[in-house]
Amino acid sequence: MMQTYGTRMRSELDGPRLLTGAVCVCILVVILIAGLWPFRPQKNDVAWLQGENGIRFGHRGIVVSTRPLREDIPGGPCTLEIYLRPARASGSGTIVAVDDNSDPKYVFALRQFDASLAVQRPALDARGNLVRQWWRTGGVFEKNRSVVLTITSVQRRTTLYVDGVPASVSSDFGLSDADLTGGMILGNSALQDSWHGDILGLAIYDIALSPPEVDEHASRWLRGQAPAMNSGHVPSALYKFDEHSGNVVHDQGADGNSLLIRPRFFVLHPAFLEPVWKPFRSRWDGWMTRSYWSDMAVNIAGFVPFGFFFALWFLLTPGIARPRLTAILLGFAISLVIETLQYFLPTRDSSMTDLLNNTIGAALGVALCRPALAQKLRAEHFAAAEVDPIGNGAASATQPSRMGNGRVH
Repeated sequence: MMQTYGTRMRSELDGPRLLTGAVCVCILVVILIAGLWPFRPQKNDVAWLQGENGIRFGHRGIVVSTRPLREDIPGGPCTLEIYLRPARASGSGTIVAVDDNSDPKYVFALRQFDASLAVQRPALDARGNLVRQWWRTGGVFEKNRSVVLTITSVQRRTTLYVDGVPASVSSDFGLSDADLTGGMILGNSALQDSWHGDILGLAIYDIALSPPEVDEHASRWLRGQAPAMNSGHVPSALYKFDEHSGNVVHDQGADGNSLLIRPRFFVLHPAFLEPVWKPFRSRWDGWMTRSYWSDMAVNIAGFVPFGFFFALWFLLTPGIARPRLTAILLGFAISLVIETLQYFLPTRDSSMTDLLNNTIGAALGVALCRPALAQKLRAEHFAAAEVDPIGNGAASATQPSRMGNGRVH
């Protein structure tokens, strides 16, 4: 039975459309895997050190206190000592945070930014709005070099000591005992900001240690010994990390507030479609970081092939009135689904910024896919199938089209 012209034409046009559709399916699968992998909670990447006291934070790890730290004297003096060893001198991460605010961005935190230490605390601006106050000191960290950081504050004078030596002083940072009140988080923040390295010791006092005491404590930490408690200054919290096994770090200070190492990684306060403008509120954990710009580039570039091939597929598919706009809207919808599902995945971040960047990437891909490309593909396949665009059957170049009586066979 002879194949009719219309059926044959549809069959030949299905070639580029089906091939483009297959590419679209592959791109969609890759995007879904990249956006949602891993599909289940990962192991909490925290391990006890062997041969010395301490715990190691790997790719994604978090340790939290079993209950909130208490405030002894409202607005009173305080001291925080931490003995640590960073695994790198590039990148960023939260070393210690205190979860004590309904908005977990506005809390006390110690953060590493490359070789610099940044201390964050919540404060009120001149209009009474809650903001994050930052205090940054450079040249603090070196890769795999142990360091003792001591922060003391009394009467709004805050001093940072590195290995017992004063490194920076601020008269307006205003750290107090109230900033160290709440649930303690080690190796991460309440919103997912993993830090890589070892924490070897930690102590919190409700007094401001004197410079000689700071130097003495730092020397003991660097020798692998915790500060002596016979000086009359009993710490509110003291973690020696000398258990070497198990999932509990015992507090040997006055509060008895242990730390818990859960088997699975989690995020205390996952964000759902974090607004675009939030990263711009603070330069040090927003738009000034390399990770912010690299994430933006990846999210835009990842959706360019999506926009290009889906626009081409819609152009080759009959019955779609506005194929290019449809491709952009589909890119937005797929990105919205991914960002919504990421809210339930502890290793991913749900962000409106990613949604916007993905949509921009899809739009760029659509802009690169010109309608002339679809017309060219149609013309090439018509020519390959020897179909006359006017509607007549194609004549073979090697076989006569008319025989004997002139009838077409």
